[in-house]
Amino acid sequence: MLRESIVAAGIVAICCGLLSNPAEARSVDRFRLGGWLGDAYVDDANNRFSSCVASAQYRSGIAMSVQVDGNYNWFIGFSSSSWNMTVGQTIPLQYRIDRGAWQQATGEVKTATMVRIQMPANGYLVRRFRRGRLLQVFDGSNTYEFRLTGTSKLMARLGRCVEINSARFGVASTPSAPAPGTSAPSQPGGAQPGGSQTAPANPALQVEATQALFNLMTQAGLSGLKLIPDQDREDSLKGLYAVAKKDGRTVVAHIFEPGGYASEQDLMAQIIADSAKSCEGSFQSGTEQTSEAGKQLFTSYAHCTSGDTDLVERVAIVPRAAGGIFVYGISDTYTGTADGPTVSPPELTDPDFYRAAAEAAN
Repeated sequence: MLRESIVAAGIVAICCGLLSNPAEARSVDRFRLGGWLGDAYVDDANNRFSSCVASAQYRSGIAMSVQVDGNYNWFIGFSSSSWNMTVGQTIPLQYRIDRGAWQQATGEVKTATMVRIQMPANGYLVRRFRRGRLLQVFDGSNTYEFRLTGTSKLMARLGRCVEINSARFGVASTPSAPAPGTSAPSQPGGAQPGGSQTAPANPALQVEATQALFNLMTQAGLSGLKLIPDQDREDSLKGLYAVAKKDGRTVVAHIFEPGGYASEQDLMAQIIADSAKSCEGSFQSGTEQTSEAGKQLFTSYAHCTSGDTDLVERVAIVPRAAGGIFVYGISDTYTGTADGPTVSPPELTDPDFYRAAAEAAN
């Protein structure tokens, strides 16, 4: 469909095509990062910052562009000089990162040669894009593949681009609006203008997840953990709704609303794959379905041993009464060397963790 319904371009023209009103936008800053060429744009009508866009050309003849606007909504665009589409047309698409489940999306034709997808307001998906190796897009007839080379540094660079140019020009009063039913995502680079806390994708869900996290810790008898704001977290934890830490233990709570994930099984598989990818030693993992307090839980464990360090990660996915799911995770790091201090978080058995997770949202 993309190939058949799809004349122009060059990377700069592709970047402009991502903007809502390309005729009224101008580039005020340019950067190159590996194979990516990026620009920051302002709206000529009011001289306000509009978005940062970076594009890369693939051997297939298709260019892929990534756009982040002043509200940290993010978009992916695809362009080819061989396409000739109708501006304003929408195209049903599916996409996936690595071996993840296929996600439904709607492509909007912005120019005759370029189609754009608004990505969901989902910090987890941003991290998957940053750390992934392959993006596949299916248009109903053909599957297109894009190697995600350098996307981790790219998303961080786009985040800094938005931060710098938002402060320099101010944000346009009518930024790109989120797709219906979504809200602004976590910042791709983890940065926040002015150094303040990263705005959550949904403040109400952050409050709910934070309360659920405190309930989990109370039910499990965990004490002394400190709630960590987003800007003080390591990259792998940014965008999660609630995170608490003490010594070698980290506890997290996150909420996925209906439609924000393919299935519990696919989500758990992605979580384990992320753990395996970051392990530099021996790795073991497993999953199990169990019932606690009248609720069906989907659980997993992952164990990474590297030198004198053992990292044990446990996850429980619990149904949410309002729809969707809670995801609770506990990460324990155990270290013991002859020369340094021993770190050993207090024991928390699997049954106690599962019981606490099941009761946390009650």
